[in-house]
Amino acid sequence: MMLDVPFYENKLEGNQCMQASMKSVLKHFLDKEFSLQELDRLTGRKKGFWTWTSQIVTVLHDLGLDLKYYSKTDLGPFLEGEPFIRKHFGKDADKILKFTDLPEVMKSIKKLKKYGVFEKKRLSFDDIANYIKQQHVPLMLIDWNKIAGIKGSFQGHLVVVTGFDEENVFYHESGPRNPAPDKQVSKKIFMEAWNANGTDNDVVIVFGKRKV
Repeated sequence: MMLDVPFYENKLEGNQCMQASMKSVLKHFLDKEFSLQELDRLTGRKKGFWTWTSQIVTVLHDLGLDLKYYSKTDLGPFLEGEPFIRKHFGKDADKILKFTDLPEVMKSIKKLKKYGVFEKKRLSFDDIANYIKQQHVPLMLIDWNKIAGIKGSFQGHLVVVTGFDEENVFYHESGPRNPAPDKQVSKKIFMEAWNANGTDNDVVIVFGKRKV
């Protein structure tokens, strides 16, 4: 089962996998083109920083997409800021905090909580496969190091999942290293990357254009 979703590269600074994934679903469902720089501005991402899932969900909602954000961890505790992040992410907290613009993240979480599109729930891959069968597009947060077979602290990477078969998952690898559309990886490795510390099993299901 495969989806036909536009592919874009994370080819400028190298920290814009979230923005590249946003470009894909905005073009796919709304036929609108956005530059990585425009999406940086809308999500509040500054040079050198990562983007959190809450930052993209609020923007995609504001731009007119119907979506749902699932995570195994509730959003509320993150509003405590650094103390909770250190406790929650443990060994990976230093790196995550180094690349996190906390004021922007807090702002996006507060905004997102008003939208009613978040649910604390860990989806199974069967759940995600069922969404794909309905032509919905999953955006999933993984640890890129698990995909690359590298030992190291969490390297957050958002990907557009474009399909699956019995043994494999296909996703848009936006880069910056070796970008490729519909990259094939074993389901076992992909699930290890999605289950890694730091991801919280974040997944955003994009259903299409929101009805006003």
